[in-house]
This record gives sequence, structure tokens and C-alpha cells, in this order.
Amino acid sequence: MVRQTGGDPVRDAARPASTSALTPTSASASEFAPTSTPTSTSPPATHQRARYALTSRVGRDTELADLKARAAAPNGQVLTLTGPVGVGKSRLASALFEQTSGDFADGGRYVELDTLRFVDTDPDGGLARAVAEALELAPGRADGAPLDLLREYLGGRDLLLVLDCGNRPPRGIAELWEAVAAAARRLCLLTVGTQVLGMYGEHRVPLFPLAVPTPHDTADLARLGQVDSVRLLVDRTKAVRPGFRLTQENRETVATLCRVLDGLPLSIELAASRLKVSSPRALLDELSTDTGAGTATGMAMGMATGTTAGAAVGAAVGTDPGAGVDTLGLPPAAVELLVRLGVFTESFGVAEAAGVFELPLDVTRQALEEMVDHSALLTEEQRDGSIRFWMLRGSRARALEHLRRQDALEPVRADHAVFFVRQLHGIRSQLEGPGQAVALEQFDHWHQDVLAALEFLVETGNGEAVATLATAAQPYWLLRGEVASATHWLSAAVRLGVERLRVRLATLEALGEALLLTDDPAGAKPWLDEALAAYTELADGPGIATVRRHLARLAQIQRNLPAAENLLTLVLADLDPRGGGQWCRGAVLARLAEVRRDRGDAASAVRHATEAVRLFERAEDARSAARAKLTLAGLTGAQNDHDRAEQLACRALLLLHDRGDLPEVARGLAVLAELLTHKYGRTAAVWERAARLLGAADALRRRVGDTLAGQPGAVGRTLLGQVGERMGRSAFDTAWQEGGRCTPGEAVALALALIEPTEHRPRHTDLVGSLTRREHEVAMLVTEGLTNREVARRLGIAEWTAVNHMRKVMQKLGCTSRVQVAGRMLRPLDQGAAASAAAGRG
Repeated sequence: MVRQTGGDPVRDAARPASTSALTPTSASASEFAPTSTPTSTSPPATHQRARYALTSRVGRDTELADLKARAAAPNGQVLTLTGPVGVGKSRLASALFEQTSGDFADGGRYVELDTLRFVDTDPDGGLARAVAEALELAPGRADGAPLDLLREYLGGRDLLLVLDCGNRPPRGIAELWEAVAAAARRLCLLTVGTQVLGMYGEHRVPLFPLAVPTPHDTADLARLGQVDSVRLLVDRTKAVRPGFRLTQENRETVATLCRVLDGLPLSIELAASRLKVSSPRALLDELSTDTGAGTATGMAMGMATGTTAGAAVGAAVGTDPGAGVDTLGLPPAAVELLVRLGVFTESFGVAEAAGVFELPLDVTRQALEEMVDHSALLTEEQRDGSIRFWMLRGSRARALEHLRRQDALEPVRADHAVFFVRQLHGIRSQLEGPGQAVALEQFDHWHQDVLAALEFLVETGNGEAVATLATAAQPYWLLRGEVASATHWLSAAVRLGVERLRVRLATLEALGEALLLTDDPAGAKPWLDEALAAYTELADGPGIATVRRHLARLAQIQRNLPAAENLLTLVLADLDPRGGGQWCRGAVLARLAEVRRDRGDAASAVRHATEAVRLFERAEDARSAARAKLTLAGLTGAQNDHDRAEQLACRALLLLHDRGDLPEVARGLAVLAELLTHKYGRTAAVWERAARLLGAADALRRRVGDTLAGQPGAVGRTLLGQVGERMGRSAFDTAWQEGGRCTPGEAVALALALIEPTEHRPRHTDLVGSLTRREHEVAMLVTEGLTNREVARRLGIAEWTAVNHMRKVMQKLGCTSRVQVAGRMLRPLDQGAAASAAAGRG
């Protein structure tokens, strides 16, 4: 099928009446004129494809805008829109054609390859002849070559030409487009298919599945309804079942369906058609099957056959008749590696793929590039400019099934587990130093694969490997608030048995620390006592110090403050101030500061907290320093130095949120709630905000583990009583519940919002509106807790340039600190200010 549109009516009117928008203008035009030449009174027909015209387009606004900008670039473009089957390439290309072909002087043509008849191995230009015929060109002389026809016809034209290949582009397309593009400098060529053409000057435009719901999206019905994959599922379901809607009761199931289907529009539309006579829960139960290697879906596996990755796996499995490896264009070695890559549960980098399968980096990189070019793998851009790869769930399920049938799954899973045991053991120490941000990001990438490796190791009964991997992951789990994971896997290691003494002691120590954050912290004592006895027998000073710190925390939780202080004093006495152990000394002093504060010795507590901050900063452990600053902020606020206390707490909270330290974020919200009520006159708005912050802190604490043992009793009891009394029970409960529904990011933004009189708010809008685009970008990155160096790296500018932008931002906003900038940028506008801002933008 071919669709064509004329050019701009104004420009067409300036042409002679006998000249069509698609009539050749060169001297030799009569030799290869269109077989049917439209006239000015009979404009070119536009052929609509009903399957797109009759349904609404959901999402893709950003992608369409990007594609429009590329197509409108001067001097012509050779664009290739790629992605797996079912991702919506043809729909996006169709939207581009309908909305922009009229912007080209000579209009546009949309050619669907599956409607053409040709043999792509024809040495006489079968493809060129088919395209020429689709454009209604016919040679005026017997020896007129199809390629010459296309070059002369398209040469000099300002035209949008779309070739929708449906699946894999045919052979010879790259050579054809290279020849045509060389002659037609003003032509925009867009090829739609699952793989790149590999020609010089080609611009690849990858199309990814629709966004799927995150846990935070799922928790809020309104937010969930705005996620593109959910919007599509609801929209298409309403088409066949008008009464369907997203509800509190079905939101979890709908979100899971969208995730299981990878956000692929085709899969979602098919699922929606089945919801005509089924509930989301029934459909999910029907589709879900336990493959023994994680959850897959029958629909996703069925859809995988239609994707390039699924077809490649199917070819290797031998279940796709007629779908050979050569047909897919991937070499056999690449297909073999593709199948084995199914062992990764999430995204992976070149180094991980090479490490697991013990391949050279250059060989792995080349193979991954081929898979990306064929849409067998999708990619994710990282903040540092690196690339990570991932496979659709259906394709992964198919790959694992093939490995299982070939008795190759267990060896591949073993290689996968060994790799992550080695990697995590190597980077654990980086969580307490200058490289902690990078290490945390790496842990984030590896999280699901670590869990998969642990599952395999438990299945094989390898207690020592489970212990090594779980102990290495424990600091990350506690930092992210995943206490249940830590206690589960460390307990599993102990049950399986760990023979090597050092490995067992590290496991007991890690398990004891994790149990301190549970509802039964006393359960930590037997494990910590056993570890302390063994370390004492071994005369292991660092081991003794670490376990005593944990036991001191247990004593603090149990309000046995003399015992806690005694244990911490013993640790300090054994530390050599002239040697190493500066980080350990800082950790002891930070805990001792809390104990001294709770015993009423504020002056001593301030000294210890200040020294702890200094030691952590010397060790370049920004996260531990921020934790100590929260304690110091509470102490400083109690001494009525509210400005300094607020500054300390805000800076600490920003960094802890940036690092993803959720337990300490909960503590920081409680600290700021208390500081706000002391500093800002206790107005009704302040009390309401305090109630929301305390509600957010409580919800987060219950989800990630109780870290409020180090908080003064006032935060847990007196302050709550004061807030409830001032607001009234009904208003307090409402604000508390609103806070509990906040995401950590929303709660932090609320905590950092500036407290100002209402009449100042329009001025806030004016000031923010005075920022340039770059200054606004810098200010928003500051709200994420980034340093000037990190801001510069993110924006690709010099650090000094970032510093200058920051100075201008502070000057324009009337701020004296980065914390104030963050608060001013994050503060939600009231309705009047928001309306004024919207009117200004309009």
C-alpha cells in the first residue's frame, strides 16, 4: 500500500497548473513519468490505514516530537526507526507522516513493503523496481533501470519518503538508499524495521516499550493512571468493555499486567481484547506460569515469537518453522550468546556479559552491538554515558526454557552466581568511602541478579557461597531499607552451614546488625554474642570493636543507656588514635553522641557528634557524615540555634536522599519536623507540615526498618502529642495519612520547602521564572543533592561554568546556600501562583 500527500497548498498554488506535487521537474522527466499523473484539480490521494486511524494514539509524544525534529533537519536525513515487533514503530511512523508530510514542498509517500512483490536476491534490482512501481514510475524506454528512475525522479525533491518494512529490512535496501540519498539531497528517507541498515550517514532512532508502573506509581491511583502502558491498557479495554476503569481494587493487578507484558503496545492491546470477558486478576492468573527460573507469562512467551529476540531464540530452540538463524541476520555465535544472556534478570553491561561467560571484551561488545542492531536487545542510557542492555521478559523466558531443555541452565546459572559473588565481595568496602555513589549505583544495577544468584546457591546447598554473597550485599540492603532480604538470606546461610570460621563470623555479625532493625531486635543478641566470643578468642581487635558497637546499639534500643555507654567506651579505649581505624572511631563517636544526648549530657554529645562528622569527612564518607549531621542538627536545635540546625539537617537530608539511604531519610524527616515547629512560630501551616512529615517518616520507617532508636523521646511521643493537640484529631489524622502516601522524594521536597508568608509566594514564582534555561537546569540538579562537579558532569559543562551558574541562581533567588536554592525550587506553588505561572507560560 502506498500513501501520498501533496505539498504545502500555498507553495503548490505558485506552480504552473499542469505541474503536480509529484511531477518530475528535470529535463528527462518524460522518459519516466508516473503512470498516473495527478493534476492540480485532482490532488494526490491520501490512503489511510484504518487500523491506526480508528484508534487513539496513547503516549509517544516525546518520541514523535524527536522524530519530527530529525525529519525537519536541513540537507536531508536518512532515518531508521527500529525496535522489536509490537513496540509501535508503524504507528509512530504513520503519525509522523500524517503530521509532517505537508511541511515538505513535494509532499510525502508512505510505502508498505509487505504490499510489494519482489525478490530481494534479484540481481537486476528487484527492490528498486518494486519501489519505483509503488511510486507509480514506469520507464519511458526499454533500458530504463529502476535505480536510475528513482534517482532522477527524487533528485532535488523536498519530499518525505517512508518505507515501512514491517519486520527485517530486505537485502539491498542500504545500497539502494545510499544511491538515492546521494542524488536526492533534500529527500528525507525513513525506514521502519527491526534492524539498522548499516549505511553511511544513517541515523538510528530506537523506539522502546511504553513506560511501566514503578512501585511508587502503583501506590497512588492517580499517578498510576498517567503511566503510558496503563493508559493504553485502560483505553483499549474500554473500547471492548465500556464500563471498565482503573480502581483501588484492580490497580496492583493492572500494574503487574503492564510490567509482565514489558510495556509492548501489541501485547497490551491483545491483553485488552481478552479483558472483554475476563477480569485483570483472572487474566493474570491465566497468563502466569512458573517456569522454575522466575515468573514468565504465556502471553509474553507467545509474543516473543513475534519479536526479533524471540525469533532468534526460537531458531536456536528449533521450534519456529522456517525461522533460521540466517533469516534473522544474526550469526550463530551471537544467537548462542543471546540465549545464554537470558540468565540476567535485569539490565547488564558489556563487562558483566563478558565476565559471566569469560569472553574477551571486544568480542562481547561486537556481539551485543549486533543484537542491538537487530532489536534482539534493548539499551538504557546511563547518567555517566555508559550503556546497559536488557531483554524482553517473553524472550528471556523462552531463552531459559531452551537452556533447561538442553540441560545447560544449571551451568549458566552457576557461572552467573560465581561472577556476582566475586564482584560484590570486591566493591563492598567502597560503600564507606569516596566511591560510594558509584558503588551504590552498581549495586542498584545488580540487585535482582544478586537475588537470582542467591536462589541458585541455596538450591544447590552451597552455604559458604550464600554467606559470602549475602554478607557482601548486607550493607546495601540495610541502606535501601531491605531488612527482610538481609535477614532472610543471612539466616539461610547459617542454616545451610558455613565451615570457614572467618566467613561464619562475618555472617553472624551481619545477621546480628540486620536483626537490630526488625521488630524483634533482641533476636540479634545470640548471634552477636557468639561472634564476640570467637573474635575475643582470636584476639581480633577490629572484629571485637564492630560487634561491641552493634551490642551498644541493642542496649540503646532497650534503653539500657549505661550499658551502651560502657560498651562504646571500651571500644574507644582499644582504638589506636595513631593508627588506622579512623572510620571506626567516627562510627563509635556518632553512636556515643546519641547515648550521651539521651542521658542528658548535651555538651558532650555535641563534641562527639562534631568529631564524628570531621572523621567521616576526612575518610570521604559523605553518607556517614550526613548521618552524624542529623544527630548534630537535633542537638543544635535543642540549644535554640535553629538556623544552623536547619542548615545541617537540610544538607544531610538532601545527600541521604541522593544516596538512597531510606532508613536515615526517615530519621531526617522526623528531625526536620521537630525543627520546623521550634523555628517558625508554630503556625497552622507549620503544624500541618510537621504532621505530614511525621506521617511520611513513620510509613517509611515501618517499610524499611526502625532506625529511630537514636531519636529523642520527644520526637516519638511529646512532639506527636503536641501536633495532634494543636491540630485536632481529625485534621491531624488527615495530614498524617497524606504524609504516609508520599514517596520519599515527595516527603523530602516537603521538608525542604521554604517557610515564608503567603504574600511572598508570587514573588517566588517571579524569581524562579527569571532563571535562564541553563540556570533552571542547574538549580533543579541541586535539588537532587548534586555537587558542582556532579552538576557539571551531568550537563557536560566545565565545573567552573557550573559554579558561575550557581552563583547567578543564588543571586536571582535571593538565597545564601544551596539548601535554600533546593527548598525554593522544590516548594509547591499554591493554586494562585500556579495559575499565574501557567498563564505566564501561555
